[in-house]
Amino acid sequence: MQFPKSIFEIKLLARKVLRQQPNRILRLGWAPLLLVLLIVYLAMRLTTSFYAQFTGAVSYEQIYKAMNSWLTNNPQIYWYVIEGRLAYFLIFTGVAFACLDLLRQPKRQSTWGDGWQVFSQAYFFPVITLWLLILIISQLIGRLPSFVGLLLALIVRYGLMLTYFIYKDLSMQKPLSWRQWLLTLRLSWQLMRGQKLRLFWLEVSFWGWDLLNYFTWGILSLYLVPYKAASYAIFYQDLVNINGHKIIIK
Repeated sequence: MQFPKSIFEIKLLARKVLRQQPNRILRLGWAPLLLVLLIVYLAMRLTTSFYAQFTGAVSYEQIYKAMNSWLTNNPQIYWYVIEGRLAYFLIFTGVAFACLDLLRQPKRQSTWGDGWQVFSQAYFFPVITLWLLILIISQLIGRLPSFVGLLLALIVRYGLMLTYFIYKDLSMQKPLSWRQWLLTLRLSWQLMRGQKLRLFWLEVSFWGWDLLNYFTWGILSLYLVPYKAASYAIFYQDLVNINGHKIIIK
């Protein structure tokens, strides 16, 4: 009987995968780094624009009221946030797909374009569609009262987190119809039975890195994004191995 890898083992193997070849981290991390720096720059411009309306000392209540008014008068900011999240998700998923390939083919030479495979015709529209569906489901569930909505939204998020890896594997076997795209949600939910808390702790283990990345204006994304992506790819492969490599869609 095969037991799941511990968080320590997953992260140790992730570091090993990233260090197998010179410049692998750089080749996987350059695109996330540029994107994060762009997002930080745009966020600073928006923040500067907001605070430009104040002169002298202001209270927290004044800032709060001004923020509500500013967001009401500039609804496009919400779309900017969604667009930024989608852009980061696509780059991260591309790097995660590349890490999964490198995990399965250790001697494979990584290239500067490895992290961009999610933008190919095979993945782009299906992956965006699945991301939007999961976002909508999470938002609807998150509207439930208080703590219950938050808890259920987290359960759904972790239960469907492997959807994109499953789509990648199945689409390599045969072309999938849009109905089969949706079935990857169910397969992810099944694969994650009893594993959601373990994935949560894997994510928590990166909070220190996230905080350090925040205080360095996102510069650590060069290393952190490939490190995270490789860890999630290993988590997925570990579950696939435990289940006897049986991910089947009809």
